[in-house]
Amino acid sequence: MRGGLERIRPTESQACLSQQERVANVRGAFAATGRFDGQTVLLVDDVCTTAATLDACARALKRAGAARMAALTVSRAVNPR
Repeated sequence: MRGGLERIRPTESQACLSQQERVANVRGAFAATGRFDGQTVLLVDDVCTTAATLDACARALKRAGAARMAALTVSRAVNPR
């Protein structure tokens, strides 16, 4: 394996947080464990609610040189409003 992602600081559960709180909660919480220069990376997450975690992970991969990211989720939570 070339590398991956690692959580570099603890975060709160996202379940009861607003979208803005979720973004702040995971900002800077992940770091790449290797170099991804020019690579396309597939991020896999079980549930996508606001995409805050996927975005934070994508930013860490971008800092590690990834050229493109795609995301695959098992389910998508939607707001019924």
